[in-house]
Amino acid sequence: MTRLAERIETIMSENGLAPGDRLPSERQLAFTLGVSRSSLREALQMLISRGRLVSRQGGGTYVAAKADPQALPAIAAALSPLTERAAGEPGYWLDVMELRRSLEGDAAAHAALRATPADRLRLQAALDQVTDAGPQDPEAQARADADFHMAVAEASHNIVLRQVMAGLFDLLQASISESLRALYRQPETTEPLARQHRAIAEAILAGDAERARAAALTHLDHVALSLRPLAEADARHRRAAAVLADHAGADHARADHRSL
Repeated sequence: MTRLAERIETIMSENGLAPGDRLPSERQLAFTLGVSRSSLREALQMLISRGRLVSRQGGGTYVAAKADPQALPAIAAALSPLTERAAGEPGYWLDVMELRRSLEGDAAAHAALRATPADRLRLQAALDQVTDAGPQDPEAQARADADFHMAVAEASHNIVLRQVMAGLFDLLQASISESLRALYRQPETTEPLARQHRAIAEAILAGDAERARAAALTHLDHVALSLRPLAEADARHRRAAAVLADHAGADHARADHRSL
């Protein structure tokens, strides 16, 4: 489905579609891409959940308007140096999860109170992606998981919260990418994750703000608990690799010195 979404974005670019422009009809797009309309709808919902498209009441899918040019780049600029540092310092994930816990409980509660019919469709489509992505493809699972949480953020109708959450996912990925992949390979972990995502979605769709908040916090606590041993193992591996690299460098230097 990700490849189909990328093909749709290519069509948008090739046709010079600007923010606010309407996409061709589903029938026309499905014919152009050679796919079924059901597959097309799933890909469109993926792009909607990522903020690339919007579905308007009365029909039609449009290129999303550009975000506030003042606030959002400033947020991205603030998070960017952290993302670079996190690649070499895996302990950053603890700070990320702590902040996610502060943000995502409120995001789920706001979504339960503010979600529009279009938001609800996006959330259901994102939940379906999480359900369909199996442990045999951890990369697809990670993308589906992120898309689900971004659909919740989108439904909260708080643009700053949404942008901060997008930056946090980049930061988390930079900090413990190997641990995340390992997490999605474990059936004993992925099955509870699927149930927890379903609980969050059901609470939001029911308009129950407090249940949505509680479900989001339960989910994040489970993720943090599951990630800890994986992240610690990854950190040990990195330290061991660094020591071996240092020893190899020292041996090489001594060999060069003896050859003089």
